[in-house]
Amino acid sequence: MVKSVGEDKSTQNFFEEIRRAGIDDRYLVCRLDETSLTDYLKELYVKKGISSLFNFSIVCDAVLHPGLHVDEITNVIVESIMDMKGVRNLIVIDPYLFASATDSMALDLLRLIIGAIGEDLESVTLITNGKARNKREILFNAIKSVKSSINVKDVKTDEFHDRFWIDPESNKGVVMGTSLNGIGKKIALIDKLQSHDVKEISRLALKIMKPN
Repeated sequence: MVKSVGEDKSTQNFFEEIRRAGIDDRYLVCRLDETSLTDYLKELYVKKGISSLFNFSIVCDAVLHPGLHVDEITNVIVESIMDMKGVRNLIVIDPYLFASATDSMALDLLRLIIGAIGEDLESVTLITNGKARNKREILFNAIKSVKSSINVKDVKTDEFHDRFWIDPESNKGVVMGTSLNGIGKKIALIDKLQSHDVKEISRLALKIMKPN
């Protein structure tokens, strides 16, 4: 973006002065329209998370909302989680995850995520509040339909409120503002977690996962 300090100068004057100074012989100077800028910000968001655009902590940000096409939402989610590609032991913390078992789009998204990051996946642990647990086999089967050798188990606890997808070995993960069956229906956030946050969440999750 170029903004003149004087009313008599335009963007065209700026590029003319760039050419006269010979700067464009050594550097690429170009204009970005709104579409190009949107693509750049999306790439930055996917690589580093929405919080990378700010110098303060985000409480909430409207990232996934009903105005987005389902394909756009799916792409953002999968690309955000792609950092965990190569995960061996995935932990999914979502109190209401089993409610997604009756939503075909949610199951499709689950299979897509597992397929995108699960080449080396050995186990998936689902940590929920235990509600709708009678539907857990549907989710288990959806995961195993992508890779039958994956060991899937679930753990019941009321210790977690938010929803996290984490790799405790690489300390990578994301936080989601909604369960899979809520994506695209309400405004929600998906953001990458800092490694120290993943470490702490992993510590708490692994403590719960240990048999008494």
